[in-house]
Amino acid sequence: MHTIEEIENYAKEHFVPIARKQTTEFMLKLIKEKNYTSFLEIGTAIGYTSIILAKSFSKMKILTIEHDVSRALLAIENFSNFNVSSQIEMLIDDAITYLPKEKYDLIFIDASKKRNRFFLEKYAKYLNQNGTIIIDNMHLDDFWVGANKDKKEEYDRVNQEFKEYILSCEKFDCTIYDDIGDGIAVISLKNNCTI
Repeated sequence: MHTIEEIENYAKEHFVPIARKQTTEFMLKLIKEKNYTSFLEIGTAIGYTSIILAKSFSKMKILTIEHDVSRALLAIENFSNFNVSSQIEMLIDDAITYLPKEKYDLIFIDASKKRNRFFLEKYAKYLNQNGTIIIDNMHLDDFWVGANKDKKEEYDRVNQEFKEYILSCEKFDCTIYDDIGDGIAVISLKNNCTI
């Protein structure tokens, strides 16, 4: 794939979850406003978000993690096609066990929805001061396609519990934007909070 539109069409045709345009536009605006220079992505899929950020900010340092080998290999091919391989470190690994070696300005969590709390608590330790964590799919709209009733109820319950947790947690400042993409949670550490 050599254009963003081709990636979007491939994702739609093959049911690959990628961020929506509104979500990436929000990130681009945030990066520009905050002068962020480093990005950690949990859940590469086929590389859509990392490519958009790399093409928009030539000095952006990106680490992206994907456990699905076939998707990761396609992402690597896409990075090459878009000439952004030098900006992006691609890890084919499990974000559950991986330990970053540095901290990041922006962390994007777009992985297993049932593990959102785990990923947030784990990776918040790797957030730079004044950094931001964004968690995608607060509505789970894309997930509901084809899901059976029991699975929908389970994920809806887990997602609701997670929302209640992040909105009440003393460690985090959180705003949920229902009108951006599939709903995003935008999270920062409260002043003087250590994780």
